[in-house]
Amino acid sequence: MYKHIAESFVPIAHARCVAEQLCAKCCSYCLSVAIADADKLLTFEDARAILRPADAGLQMRVEGQNLVIFCGVRMLLQGQLAAVTTVQTNGVEWQPAGRVPFKTDGFVP
Repeated sequence: MYKHIAESFVPIAHARCVAEQLCAKCCSYCLSVAIADADKLLTFEDARAILRPADAGLQMRVEGQNLVIFCGVRMLLQGQLAAVTTVQTNGVEWQPAGRVPFKTDGFVP
């Protein structure tokens, strides 16, 4: 189980294509990149990230064992996201998350 968990929803067009480009940009920093349905799973040494395309944008989840790696993976994703698409100034806001990935309680952004 990971100690630090956060999620973000970024409203962007063509989320599936952006997720693929983001994986390509981040793959040299990952131990592995896997695909499970529409999800892209990026595994790092003490962390992992899940990218899930949605109709209105891209859902991102970062889980990490220690705070430094956790924050580093978030920064990596944000920086590479800005390199592949235009993101509004306040477009990436990380929120604390629970154990279930992308639990929405019925709300769909």
